Amino acid sequence: MALQFCFRYVLFSFFFLCLVLLGCYNFLTNYETNRCNMTYMYEYPQLVRISLPTNVSNTYPKYGLYAYGEGRQIQKIRSMKFSGVPVLFIPGNRGSPKQVRSIASVALRKHLKDRTPFHFDFFALDLNEEYTGLFGGFLRDQTKFAAHAVEKILQLYKSDNGPDSVVLIGHSMGGLIAKGLFLEDNFNPKSTKIIITLATPHTPVLLLDTHIDDYYTRVNNFWDEFSGHNITIVSVGGGPRDLLVKSSATPTPHASINVITPDIPGVWLSVDHLCILWCNEFVLVVARSLFESVDYRTKQIIDDFELRQKIFNYHFLDRSGSKRYHRSIYPAEVPLWGSYRGENTWVQMNTTQMDWTVPKVLKPAHITVSLHTAADVLAIDARNHETRDWIFACVVETSISNMRVCKTGINLSMKAKIFPHKSGHKRKFALVDLSKLRMDGFTHVVVRTLPTDEKVAVTMELVRKRNRTLIGVTNYLPKTTLISRTEPNALYYAVDMKSVVKPWNSYRLFVESHNCSIPSPGAVVSVNVPWNSEGSTSLMSDSTRSIPITIFDSKPAGKDVGDVKAHILLNPKCTYSIRLEYSIWLSIGALFTKVSLTIASYITVCLLLTLAYQLKALQEDSSCPLLQLAMPVAAKPYVVIQATALVSAVVQHISPYVPLLPTTDIQGNVGFVEMLIIPFVLYLASFAIVYISGIAMIVCIVFQGQAYNNVLLRFLNKFFFGLAWMSEWAMSGANKVPIVVSAFMVTVAYSACGGLALAIGLGFYFFKMVSLYEDFWEEIVYWPLRVLKAKLKQRKDKSVVTPKFQIPPVDDFSFHLTLLMLWTLTTILHVPSVLTWAKNYRYSNTLEPDPGFINGVIMSVCVGFLWQAEVPKSGLVGSKYLSHAVFMAAVLAMTFAQTTLYRLPVIVSGVFICVTLHQLVAPCFSEEEEPIPQLVEADSVQGGSGDLKSQLTELLQASSLSSLGQELSSSASSDLPAGDDGTDDEADDKNGAAEENGASEAEGNATPSSDASTSSFEQISEREIT
Repeated sequence: MALQFCFRYVLFSFFFLCLVLLGCYNFLTNYETNRCNMTYMYEYPQLVRISLPTNVSNTYPKYGLYAYGEGRQIQKIRSMKFSGVPVLFIPGNRGSPKQVRSIASVALRKHLKDRTPFHFDFFALDLNEEYTGLFGGFLRDQTKFAAHAVEKILQLYKSDNGPDSVVLIGHSMGGLIAKGLFLEDNFNPKSTKIIITLATPHTPVLLLDTHIDDYYTRVNNFWDEFSGHNITIVSVGGGPRDLLVKSSATPTPHASINVITPDIPGVWLSVDHLCILWCNEFVLVVARSLFESVDYRTKQIIDDFELRQKIFNYHFLDRSGSKRYHRSIYPAEVPLWGSYRGENTWVQMNTTQMDWTVPKVLKPAHITVSLHTAADVLAIDARNHETRDWIFACVVETSISNMRVCKTGINLSMKAKIFPHKSGHKRKFALVDLSKLRMDGFTHVVVRTLPTDEKVAVTMELVRKRNRTLIGVTNYLPKTTLISRTEPNALYYAVDMKSVVKPWNSYRLFVESHNCSIPSPGAVVSVNVPWNSEGSTSLMSDSTRSIPITIFDSKPAGKDVGDVKAHILLNPKCTYSIRLEYSIWLSIGALFTKVSLTIASYITVCLLLTLAYQLKALQEDSSCPLLQLAMPVAAKPYVVIQATALVSAVVQHISPYVPLLPTTDIQGNVGFVEMLIIPFVLYLASFAIVYISGIAMIVCIVFQGQAYNNVLLRFLNKFFFGLAWMSEWAMSGANKVPIVVSAFMVTVAYSACGGLALAIGLGFYFFKMVSLYEDFWEEIVYWPLRVLKAKLKQRKDKSVVTPKFQIPPVDDFSFHLTLLMLWTLTTILHVPSVLTWAKNYRYSNTLEPDPGFINGVIMSVCVGFLWQAEVPKSGLVGSKYLSHAVFMAAVLAMTFAQTTLYRLPVIVSGVFICVTLHQLVAPCFSEEEEPIPQLVEADSVQGGSGDLKSQLTELLQASSLSSLGQELSSSASSDLPAGDDGTDDEADDKNGAAEENGASEAEGNATPSSDASTSSFEQISEREIT
């Protein structure tokens, strides 16, 4: 099989690897700085352990329930006296009960400051800081313990009017556990009315084992059918700063509210995965919503679901002014004339734009806007405006003192929304739809300001929506100026971005001010994504002139959900230029965020395709090319991507008829880009990763092999009482009898965990590779010694032939290098299991459940044979069929294991089984070739000592280094008898004939039959070398 090194293809793949690395860099660095204020405790916080029933404590010894307290409150908690509203905090991945401090401390301060007749009692679970985001084996246990904790908390309240529900706040995977409580038999669904999930991945981020997948499936299936509509669920994501749980993973259809912190009124900040627990701006929003969800009469969570929904909507989505919500916050109809004693000021807006600014307001002021205009939208910007009910629609019926007034007005204040202001003052913005008001029969809009000693500014503008809506399309250009100069005194513009439908459609929106007559209060850009909760509100400044427009969840296909829209609030005293720029770096970063986890699958595919090629070469060429030589030929994406698309289409077609058939991981991919371009890019980037990793592995073996052996010896010395000779004897014995190591690994898988067995196997596999390299190097190093030995013998016997230098074969090294990299990838995927086992070792020596047990046992048994010296065997029957089977395994990995990563070790284990069985069984059905030593003996009998040249060549390739010296000495003594002149003459004749045959072969002539065996072997040797 012709083997060509495609250097251009390798360089081409490196280009795509650079793109992926740039996307990774953009993902890790391109986000706003952390501008959250820290939440502080004003008294020393403490956690008091709550005793649980004996059966619960014995069943879950590593878990605990704690109550939070500060200062003087601690003594009351230690006495187990609770009288407030219970709140249970459930930590997530590697979470601690101490993380409840911020929200609990703010709630305590708010109770003391506002002197509310009720308070909150905060409890927290200690879940042993386990890796629940990476290992799902303990999710069921944690859920069961949380159910017992809820039951215990309600039992702590001994009064007859005690609470009947617990507020659940879950961080990260703790939010999923809060939803999973409803599946437990001992949990009463009525025992909770509010669930707040913070940075919870409601769709799995990493599926490293079946337990996580099963838990998600059970919880989601339950909530899809659950009819408990009386439960308020709020899901909050951290936005772009949360690198662990992306924004597209936090929404859930089961939640009443899905939002991210950059879009929460009063927060407007992106937070990371842990910052969401202590960011003061956000913690205050949570505390306010909890306090207003309490019924002052019963001092418990209100039962009215609709009212709770309005409260949380107000604080998390539509806060229009005050920090508090109550039932009469916006009365439907408000008297405007005569509602306040004294004079009232009525001002009519006579132009399309109006800026009303006063140092203080002495009497109620009303600005009337007539609806008899061509405009269809009224934009209102109010700064430092504290009036609660301030926008009304009315019908002017009377004229008093030459002023057209309204006696009553329909309240439109809820249409406003607070916006950020760089001075810290309250800023409210509203867009009033005048067309609808005309249809309803109204004649005017009234903006009211009540008396205050503070400076108040109200800016209004009548606009036509069509004239102020810019179409955000770049027309395949990198930059597009949407408008070079805004209209004079313009207050509002909108940008409709129809092209933002995929994560790789990322832009930067530039809003740059010019010719400001007064210092700019700063433009505000509010981005709305109608199909998910990825909106944001940003304050522009001199240092921040652009904002990113990026989505992580594609627009639903076939649904009219609207387009991404940016609402821009401007300073009327400035003119602005608005332009849109396509950002390749933001697009690559967003794409990396979406598909980065699939790289593990593509790496596996590259390795499997390389292994398939090597197996085929072992039969056709009787050689196994090195990974770096085989990959450019074998691991090309064209066939495997098309085969994957075909298999996926077939599976989707027959899946309704085969219930047990798993869903493909590319089922949601539609379109040319997602089905072809993205897989092509990821595949080539993964190809480069494998190529570089293979080179790095070889470099480590070559340059660090001796250091690794020394470290291994020092480690073994601890088990052999410091006896170095015994450690060396153990290493040598393990290398010669690897079945012992295999048996030890199986024992470890049974007694500890499968992932640990794989880790031990990885260490020994690397040691095995170092030994193979040392054997290869010894062949080269000892060659000059053989030449010197031959030269010394030539002084006594001129018939001795000087051996020619030949590169030793590297079939075993090449074959095992590919298997080692597959083993390494499988071990990495089982690292969370090993970490979990180590963390829980004091509770149990064995990891239960163990997702890596079966894979660990299978691969440990397989390598017991694969580590033998004679593996791989070449020329075996069925190698082509095995090659095709490995190729199909690569297709299955690309079809079913791109995001469902726990399927990759299963596929790799299946490949190890097939390769092991083939190497073990196929020799029994293969035609036995005449071994090389027999060919040497036959030639020696016919030709005597004249065939020493070919014998030495065969010995160099077939013999082991340990017996090479003996073979050379015995061969020389048996085939070169001294003092026999007739034998020497015959040997000279044979040598001359051999040289003539070599010349005839060089000229393309037929080789004489008497030397056919020797010349054919030399051809094979030369072909293997080249």
